[in-house]
Amino acid sequence: MSTDPAVTFEALPASYGDALLVTCPVPGGAWRLLVDSGPSVSWPKVRQRLTKLPTAADGTRYIDVAIVSHIDHDHIGAVPRWFDDAKLALRFGDIWFNGRRHLGAVPRAVGEGEALAALLGAADRELPWNRAFGGEAVCIYGDGGFVEIPGPPDHPRLTLLSPTPKQLAKLATVWNAALERLHRGEADTESERTHGAEALELSRSMETLDLDALAAHPSTMDTTPPNGSSIALLLEHRGASLLLAADAFPSVLASALRKLAKHRRVQSLQVDLFKLSHHGSRGNLISELLSVVQAKHYAVSTDNTHFGHPDDETLARVVLHGGPQPVLCFNYATARNLRWADPELQQRYGFATLYPVAATAGAVLRLRGSP
Repeated sequence: MSTDPAVTFEALPASYGDALLVTCPVPGGAWRLLVDSGPSVSWPKVRQRLTKLPTAADGTRYIDVAIVSHIDHDHIGAVPRWFDDAKLALRFGDIWFNGRRHLGAVPRAVGEGEALAALLGAADRELPWNRAFGGEAVCIYGDGGFVEIPGPPDHPRLTLLSPTPKQLAKLATVWNAALERLHRGEADTESERTHGAEALELSRSMETLDLDALAAHPSTMDTTPPNGSSIALLLEHRGASLLLAADAFPSVLASALRKLAKHRRVQSLQVDLFKLSHHGSRGNLISELLSVVQAKHYAVSTDNTHFGHPDDETLARVVLHGGPQPVLCFNYATARNLRWADPELQQRYGFATLYPVAATAGAVLRLRGSP
């Protein structure tokens, strides 16, 4: 069996946002997935990594599937650079994005998300838009199902887990306000800012971390419509598997994964890596979710700015209920993230940590998979 990775996962240094690059070997070369761009401020570092992608004879760099998970600035802020950076010259096989026309009959608005929708739909650009879904909305069926996306032999297997039609409809009712916030470069609502500040204050007030108490600490669940509209999926290739959760609601993910486990006739799903929802927010991870899916690695994409993510409650739940000897993977080696490298804490609770080898490297995991 080849010793090459079945999947290489990279959480690029996208400040407080997400910019994920996944590479899989396939017959004739490599298949690539790009999920989100990070906020506009992070583009220079994200771009630096993308310039290292191989170029075709015409000078372009090919991405098989690009996903714009939802319309928060920390995920979509630099997406226009994908298309207007002529020197980078990205080219796409498919782009998954739920624009205004996928949400229902609500008056249209002008903003960053609309600009992207207009760009994707521009006749002179010939950009693919939700091609895997016949141009329609990227969503699952009902309130908690899943959709398996067909693909060529020996290519990654993609299973869509979020959003639901109900969550897209909720986004439609606040589309104008969400775009105005996006235009101002704001990642979340005022309630999320308060939530993040409370979590940061809680962590700073602790002399030692009591993970049992943290895991049991009550959490208000995320209800923000943009986060609820997140495109989340399971990627599997040559025995390796990734759960890429964007900012999806834990209840939606748990329901979809439970139905997928039943469909596959297993009690729960075991994956190699779980990219935690909403940068490790305590409002996006519940014990019910960890009862239906567990991972060897849990990735956190944030430099802790703006909201103080990841929350200690989330990581405590992962360590205690996320499976045997989980590895916490961070794309920034900040003081807040490095607290989890404490040897005594790791020995006491049985987990490990992984940090970038350099400040601009982000998190890189090469997953070997299995036959």
